[in-house]
Amino acid sequence: MQIKTAISLLAVGLLLSFATQAEVSSPTGPLPKWELGAGVAGLSLPDYPGADQSSSYVLPFPYIIYRGERIKANRDGLRGLLIEHRRWDLDISVGGSLPVNSSDNDARAGMESLDFSFELGPSLRFKFYDTPSQNLQLRFNLRALLAVDGFPAFNYEGWLFNPELRWRQHLTDSLTWGASLQMRYGSDDYHQYFYGVANRFATASRPAYQAEEGYNSSGFGLNLRWLANADWRLNVAAAYIDLHDASFNGSPLFKQNNGVYFGLSVSRILWRASTRVGADPSD
Repeated sequence: MQIKTAISLLAVGLLLSFATQAEVSSPTGPLPKWELGAGVAGLSLPDYPGADQSSSYVLPFPYIIYRGERIKANRDGLRGLLIEHRRWDLDISVGGSLPVNSSDNDARAGMESLDFSFELGPSLRFKFYDTPSQNLQLRFNLRALLAVDGFPAFNYEGWLFNPELRWRQHLTDSLTWGASLQMRYGSDDYHQYFYGVANRFATASRPAYQAEEGYNSSGFGLNLRWLANADWRLNVAAAYIDLHDASFNGSPLFKQNNGVYFGLSVSRILWRASTRVGADPSD
């Protein structure tokens, strides 16, 4: 398992920041419109879903919270709220994945490396209940995969449909835990990006492979966050994904049908806005 250290990037920070409410003593009261800080995250994860090799990362990141009326940056990432209702809303959400150097992965040796990538698209959220102490949401995420090819150039690499059930509960003013269940279904070009083998990269042990559209994976995750005080916070997250019956399981790059992800981050708020806004249940 390799240990890799990366320079902090805004995009990585947005993907890794686990946002929490700023006021330990009053999670339901008015909060600063924006907060800025910094943190460090440790991650352990497969090189890509279905890989039999993993990597560990130590990544400094900017901690960014913005509680705008339509634009929000919080523990759920960057969101652009389009339509809001008491029981549902529609927004634009952003995700992504870290790059993979093919020279560090035996199955991909000699192939092109996987670039840092963003996933961007609409998210429809149904709120079964949404209170200051607890919430349960069903999300339907549809995202396009955009691989960074010499920033600011991007390559479109297909789409992913990702239904997700999320639950979160405030145990105390300073301690919150949550869980999620999800399923993923991808287009043929989305799967080709990760699991396809072009003829020029085919070998005796790695035949050419053309991926198809279909079922990707399912999984569950757990997370815990602790606010030590108004400035310091600790976040722990773990996830398991199951890739049995994945549509790409015939790929020579597909090596195992499960994966475990683990993340730990510590961050500190350095600056806050004097302007206050109402609390968001997603904080």
